[in-house]
Amino acid sequence: MYHHLFLDLDGTLMDFREAERRAFALMAEQLRIPIDDASPEIYARCNHSCWKEFEQGLLTIDELSLKRFALFQEQSNLRFDVESASEVYEDHLSRQAILYPETLPLLTLLKDEGYRLHLASNGISRVQRGRLEASNLDRFFDHIFISTEIGVPKPDPGFFEHMLRTTEAGKHECVMIGDSLSSDIQGALDVQLDCIWLNTENRETTLEPTYTITSLSELHPLLDSIKL
Repeated sequence: MYHHLFLDLDGTLMDFREAERRAFALMAEQLRIPIDDASPEIYARCNHSCWKEFEQGLLTIDELSLKRFALFQEQSNLRFDVESASEVYEDHLSRQAILYPETLPLLTLLKDEGYRLHLASNGISRVQRGRLEASNLDRFFDHIFISTEIGVPKPDPGFFEHMLRTTEAGKHECVMIGDSLSSDIQGALDVQLDCIWLNTENRETTLEPTYTITSLSELHPLLDSIKL
């Protein structure tokens, strides 16, 4: 039976894709950047590739913040100030707290049942803290672990070891829950920590998560079954 649940934020409890789209559109409007219908998807690809490099330790968070907009500028043939775009985008993103419909009922139920909940997020501190505050989600968590505050990203073993040290929890009573194979699942497996993969898009993988669910609504029934 698990007592400590380490929960990812983006793509697990919050809809990052929609938050990204809204923040990008607001940034472009504020800076008068003439984007078109293809621009959000181009930016999303640039952003995703930079986060993959960050997970691999190839970029610092400051380098990531600028490189994603430099790549977008290059691929879209637009001209704008990259530093201004990054700052304005992150400011808007920090207020985009878009929860999935299942999130609040699930966290309320898990908390009421006595689970110790901990947030485990790769992200920029001011952005993630802002979104947690805007959604009032921080009230559910005993600890909030954000990669830029810890100094290492998921899937680095140091991220998971820091969580275990801080919570003083044994691995046998912990499980990592998230949608990302490369950060949540690979990271947990690398430190022999049980993991639950949220696979909402029916993706295939050669990794072997401890459990797989296809929607957030399946998490509580799964945890209930593990108690038996």
